[in-house]
Amino acid sequence: MMCNHLAKYLKYKTILFYSVFFSLSALQSAFGQVSDTSTLTEAGSPEPIWVLSPAGSMQKITEAPALVSLVSNDLTQKYGWLSVNEILYSLPGFAPSQDYDRRTVSFRGVFEGWNKNHILTLVDGIPFNDNLYGSAYTWENSPLVFTKSYEISRGPGGSLYGGNAINGTVAANTLEATDLDGIARVRLRAGSNKTLITDFLTGTENKSAGIVASFTRFYTGGNEYESYDLSGRTRTNAGLEKFKIRDEQDNSYFFAKAYGKGKYKGLSLQYHEQHWEFQTGHGWLFSVPDQPESMNEYRRVLAFKYSPGREGKRFNYEALARYQDHGVHWNMRFFPDRSTAYGLDFPNGVSESLKTGAKDFFIRFQGTYSLDSSKFLFGLDGDRFYYRGDVFHTANMDLNTFTAPDSSNRTYTLNPWMEYILDKPVHHAAAFVRYVSPMWFDKLQLILGGRYEHRFFNYTDIQSAGRPIRHKSFNLFAPHASLTFHAGDLVLKAMAGRSLRSPSPTEMFGANTFTLASNIKELEPEILTNFDLGLDWKWSESLRFGLNGFLFHFENQIAYSVANANLSTNIYSLKTAGLEAELHFTGNRLSGFFNYSFSKRLDESISDSTVAISRKKLTWAPAHMANLGMVYSIPKFYAAIGTHFQGEVARRSSDILEAFEGYRPAAVSSWVNLDAKVAYKLNPSVEIGLSAKNITGQGQYLVKNNAAPFDYRREGRRVFMDLSFRF
Repeated sequence: MMCNHLAKYLKYKTILFYSVFFSLSALQSAFGQVSDTSTLTEAGSPEPIWVLSPAGSMQKITEAPALVSLVSNDLTQKYGWLSVNEILYSLPGFAPSQDYDRRTVSFRGVFEGWNKNHILTLVDGIPFNDNLYGSAYTWENSPLVFTKSYEISRGPGGSLYGGNAINGTVAANTLEATDLDGIARVRLRAGSNKTLITDFLTGTENKSAGIVASFTRFYTGGNEYESYDLSGRTRTNAGLEKFKIRDEQDNSYFFAKAYGKGKYKGLSLQYHEQHWEFQTGHGWLFSVPDQPESMNEYRRVLAFKYSPGREGKRFNYEALARYQDHGVHWNMRFFPDRSTAYGLDFPNGVSESLKTGAKDFFIRFQGTYSLDSSKFLFGLDGDRFYYRGDVFHTANMDLNTFTAPDSSNRTYTLNPWMEYILDKPVHHAAAFVRYVSPMWFDKLQLILGGRYEHRFFNYTDIQSAGRPIRHKSFNLFAPHASLTFHAGDLVLKAMAGRSLRSPSPTEMFGANTFTLASNIKELEPEILTNFDLGLDWKWSESLRFGLNGFLFHFENQIAYSVANANLSTNIYSLKTAGLEAELHFTGNRLSGFFNYSFSKRLDESISDSTVAISRKKLTWAPAHMANLGMVYSIPKFYAAIGTHFQGEVARRSSDILEAFEGYRPAAVSSWVNLDAKVAYKLNPSVEIGLSAKNITGQGQYLVKNNAAPFDYRREGRRVFMDLSFRF
């Protein structure tokens, strides 16, 4: 059955793949390419590594005004990483976490929720976050196949890129035809939990143009297990009942890029088409669905960029535009039959069906001007987000008025999902500037910058008599300063910056639904003020050491509030300090890395009455983490291991209720994850591998914040066969 479904699925996707492949005209982007490397850092590389994203123009990685890791496509294949999440989990500061059904990325002791992760994703310098939630798509719905390398910057990047870059920036540099070592690549992976991953990649070029295209399909039965929920359903012999957590995922992604060469150098055009189906696990209101659900989303992105990169010229510039269409088609089950919630009785439970979407259009112009040894970077960007109603929106209760349903189980037609801004666009406009000083005394360099952003919109006040039209705006300024001192192979960096994030459309405009509980009148922007002091010491050609201390104040973090019936609310403000250390080594046969991260809560203030304050004790995220990775390579063979240690995660006193006593421990225990892969090259074109994830097995949990009888259980031991072909 599954094989027949897969055959049909691949048939129409293959037709789409080749149709777009042969119809796209050729254009090129020569801007932003970086040298490939098999390591995470500069250790062992004969030439300096250059990165683009931290400063907006090419710089040596040691001079960049950020803590940067460069991860190559070659490295992701050797470690067997399946997603950007797995890359981030191997780096200092980032931690695996989960909220609802989604695998998220906590950072520096701060728990991250489902709807966002405060990370900005860039593809060839083009912002790529979701337009509804502001989310970075870092889990398996976004494949790694078409990327040459990732530049990952830890810490705020809002002074250059805006609000989503609070915790860091993940910048993907895509492949060109010359990177393929042939005309096509095929990779097949199959393993535990019915997992099947198929990658196709091809490309070609001539003197004037080139094209690259890929298709990925990812299917898995997911992480299914028995767990409690928050529905209060009990067994006949007393005690809470357990339910099967469903986690099936089915994702597909088509990518095509055309780029110019010669006189067309600097032009590029990209198209991204992704679809993903998923299940809600514990349920979107933490009541495991008692009926089947159907959760489908798609995203289409068309991006254009022109960056001529005029060598030897004082003035250079680039212009880009991106169109994004994000659609959702959800059939959700929120409460089971004969349930009670929010003081209402639901004899037939609550089901809601929604088919809708939103679009946005983003543009940016950026210029650089070199004056002697100084450089000035400046630019303007803007975005127009618009929502024009739903295809359909229904439920078996009147969510327009939240009137208690009767036993007839009738279907109600609901008002628009984001009724506040129906046919009313949301605009943002921003200006940014950055100054890069010369290298004074061949040792000292100063970088100063800032970004001013104005977000504004009109909305219909659907809660007030007469439904008046109101206006609202957010004005944000994000400054940045860094000072870098070079003493031979030792580099010292001091960095200070502020990033600000205005609330996303779904945090402000949701209405007539259980999927969102928006808060247009009270939400304030999130603000992160951050200080980093670090060193980078290249001890030898094969050994590099890094050490960084950080201090930050995260104000007004937005999350779903238990005290306000899941209303999006500024929950708390946190002050945190910590330390990150990392070691990278490269030899003729053995290379690898080790890092350790520590976070300490200094103070906090709480706005949600259901969340207990914990001024000095870090909660909901691990205080201690460590990673170790090693790759052993000889001709035709390599072996890799990756280990992640996550320390104990403490709860708040408000997380521990007498009603849930005995269902989960007082703290989430520490655990160690071990992954491994071995591969053999049968010939230069064929590689066969075997990888295993979480060899240490079951018993690993991720915290469920707030009061609940359960935590999220991580996936257990999984084994994959891995076949790669080059033509």
